Amino acid sequence: MNGKLEESILLLISCNKLETQTFKLYETLSKKVNQPESSFMLGFAYDSLKCAKTIQAITDYFDMPQTDNLNFKKDIVELTNNVTDFSKKISKINNIDYEIICESLKELSNLEEQLAVIYANYAESPLVRVLSDEFSSLALNTKNFKRIFEKFNTQKQSHKEELLEIIYFFETKEADRLRNATPVVRYQNPNSWVQASFKAAPNVPA
Repeated sequence: MNGKLEESILLLISCNKLETQTFKLYETLSKKVNQPESSFMLGFAYDSLKCAKTIQAITDYFDMPQTDNLNFKKDIVELTNNVTDFSKKISKINNIDYEIICESLKELSNLEEQLAVIYANYAESPLVRVLSDEFSSLALNTKNFKRIFEKFNTQKQSHKEELLEIIYFFETKEADRLRNATPVVRYQNPNSWVQASFKAAPNVPA
């Protein structure tokens, strides 16, 4: 197996692991939030699992030994470890409040953006052509393979946009809660607070 083909496959194996851990993170978070956000998280989870299974089907075609080579695509490996650690952190939290849910969604939004970049770069790299050449006997060409990863890229960008919309929803909801928690009378008639204080005050001898 030539070096470029091995590099291409190893990159996809790294992406497979990353998508698998992303699936687990979304699945964990879906159990911690209410509907309809829970359904969105679960939908994103299965999109990630679908990506992982698609990539695995490609890499399984090759007889590659199992490897945990941390020197290869170290950025993807580190990202995978971060996702795994974050998933464990979320699983230990019983009650997720506004701050934690927004933090989690922002982390996921950044993750989806990074995944989109990974797939966009791969689709435009020579590694796709090297891989497609190995499948030429199956009538699969470079265009077919590029389309797979371009579709992944589009999906990740869509996930990011939807996550940002959910974050905006939570931020708006929290702002409304804080506004409603503030005594309205303070803004409607500020002097009423002063008047009420004088009425409540005891008579002080001159």
